[in-house]
Amino acid sequence: MRGIAVVGALLVAAALPALARAQNGDPADLEPAPLAERVEVLEQQLDGTKRLAAGRVPTVTVTGFIDFGFFVPQGNGAGTVQDLGPAGGRHFPDLADRYAWVFLGDLLAPAVNSRGEPADLGDAPGVDRFDTIHSHGAPGFILNEVNLNLSSALAERALATASVNFAPRSGNDFRLGDSFDVDLAQLEWMPTQSRRTSIFAGKIDSVLGLEYRHRKAHRRFGVTPSLLARYTTEPALGVKVRSKLGDNDWLVLAAALTNGSNGYEAFHFHDELDSNAGKTASARISVAPPLPVAVELGASGAYGSQDRALDSRRALWFAGADAQVHLHDFDLRGEFLIGRGAGEIDAVYEPPHRVYGLRLAKAGYVEAEWMLTPVFGLLGRAELRDALVWLGNPDAAGGGERVYVTKSWRATAGARAAINQHVIVKAEYLHNGEYGGVPAIRNDMFTSSLVLVY
Repeated sequence: MRGIAVVGALLVAAALPALARAQNGDPADLEPAPLAERVEVLEQQLDGTKRLAAGRVPTVTVTGFIDFGFFVPQGNGAGTVQDLGPAGGRHFPDLADRYAWVFLGDLLAPAVNSRGEPADLGDAPGVDRFDTIHSHGAPGFILNEVNLNLSSALAERALATASVNFAPRSGNDFRLGDSFDVDLAQLEWMPTQSRRTSIFAGKIDSVLGLEYRHRKAHRRFGVTPSLLARYTTEPALGVKVRSKLGDNDWLVLAAALTNGSNGYEAFHFHDELDSNAGKTASARISVAPPLPVAVELGASGAYGSQDRALDSRRALWFAGADAQVHLHDFDLRGEFLIGRGAGEIDAVYEPPHRVYGLRLAKAGYVEAEWMLTPVFGLLGRAELRDALVWLGNPDAAGGGERVYVTKSWRATAGARAAINQHVIVKAEYLHNGEYGGVPAIRNDMFTSSLVLVY
């Protein structure tokens, strides 16, 4: 009632000058407006009064960050080489008999930023890729990302969130290289009084593993993502439910149904707008046992139709486990993941519906983060990825089109300085190595990031 009285007083005050002019014989004020217009104005004023009184006028909060960096790649900036030469001189001659092109290494290993963009994708034959940085091995400055995040409380237990990324890149042939992507666009509804259960709809965060929680530059302790992040961290279109149970939320359950998997959108395993009837179901369970230190143990997985396929006959699946420990200013976390996708077996589609096959034998990392002072911190990460990714059916006449053999390990050392809550400076050195018959590739990376949070 107090809100209605205040608004009513303001309306009366606004009307007093017009009443005074009418009493003085001002013709403009003596002529009444049409009845329909007066009714519409009054209804709008009443509706605004009611919303103000009920406290339901949505307030939009605008946040975001600017991520500016500098990187120095080794070699030509690319993470793969082609397995060439006579059959006796090739590293994987058995694959040369089954695929037209054989590539060794990891396309995304020489990452320069939190988006996971490599310094260069190389000049692989038979493909037309959008190489966002294409540095040719040259060092350079880069505006990695400008992020705009909007959030608004639509009701007492409903929150809307939208996040947009802008990435300035080089244009060519009269085409702008700049791009943007809608990172998140979701409604979160908390139906219970305790608000420990949330239902999400829209473009939603992943439920796989841990890394999706700090995938953005302003939340990530270091600069670059892990080698397995390409499979687990990308948002997807669909619905999700998450419930926190027990004292101190010791048990958390989450499940989602989405168009496609949570793979990195620019990689081979992602399908934002689905082209088949099958959907991807994913889930995670985590426990936080009552211990002297904060510990979280989790297991997650996803199962659904292959991304980009025009049918739902073949499945793409992932399964993994994760753990993290928090003690004062020290954090230790790790993840392990396996996955499979059949690829093109009995159907070959036209681009962009060509389906890649996947045999992710293992991928994992262990990362330690230690804030030595409130300002200065150190990072160390050890990881590996053993994967076979291919296009085409190698058992068909003529064989498959291409295959990527990855047996990579990586050691990352980093440091950060949080000047204040709005200014963070970070730097990393990534040493990429190969094993299991894959030759050494010169693709180490130094990269840095200046994150301005607003």
